[in-house]
Amino acid sequence: MSALRPARTRPAPQAGRVLAALAALVALGLGLWGCGPKPLREDSPPAAALWAAFSGARARADGLTRGFSASGSLNYAGPDKSMRVELELWGNPGDGPHGGRRDRHALRLDMSAGFGTPVALWREDARGIEGYFPGERTRYVHADPRAGAARMGLGVPLSLGDLAALVCGSYAGLVPARYDAARPAPQGGYVYEFSGPQPVSSLTLDAAGRPVVLAGRLHGVAWTLEAGAFDEAAALPEPRRLALRTASATAIMRIKRLERREAPWPGDRLALAVPEGTRTVPLELYETLDN
Repeated sequence: MSALRPARTRPAPQAGRVLAALAALVALGLGLWGCGPKPLREDSPPAAALWAAFSGARARADGLTRGFSASGSLNYAGPDKSMRVELELWGNPGDGPHGGRRDRHALRLDMSAGFGTPVALWREDARGIEGYFPGERTRYVHADPRAGAARMGLGVPLSLGDLAALVCGSYAGLVPARYDAARPAPQGGYVYEFSGPQPVSSLTLDAAGRPVVLAGRLHGVAWTLEAGAFDEAAALPEPRRLALRTASATAIMRIKRLERREAPWPGDRLALAVPEGTRTVPLELYETLDN
């Protein structure tokens, strides 16, 4: 895989586009949901009951996820290239950098190509996100995990904490605790809508209360994330397949293994070591130049 380099005023390493794959999961849903039955009030008994079941499951997941590790693969197809990488995601989600327990939040994500060749190494904690791309010998840093991931090529407002929440079934910091309106979904269940400055504008729960579609917008671009292949043997609705779509790209993540830890990962297992002489680029500098 060729190394990605930042644009003159908008750095977006090509290695980061692999995460764009993770980001590429997003564009069809809002259009599909543009019309339909009149939204139901939040106190609609069927919608409220299904939401309560989902809320209970995510609360149990929050309580279980002190530390975790997951591995799988990511397939990306975009207008200029297609690729497949292996991934390892692990760490201590806490409540994420956008919630409480910030001191416990630390996550790592490693992506590799054939024969284990590193493509991109990421670390996120309460101070922000950093991404190291071996092909460029450059580390990019940003204080905001979602903005930083987007600047590095992710393209949608998903941080490592958001990905961890999705994989572990907790949705902490990603899906609001309350919804503004709900309406029946075509295949059963309900579509819940949210307002305000948050990454997710709607969530679809199937008839069993499992989150099957998330949707939102980033800089005017619609995205959808479809969750599926739920592990029926698991005590919680943990998706084993995540498909992120935009109008121009698709990224499909398959989780092959998920393990929860009773204790958080020690700090030395979450460090991101970079070779001596690695260049560090603060992405906020580019944002200042853009404005």
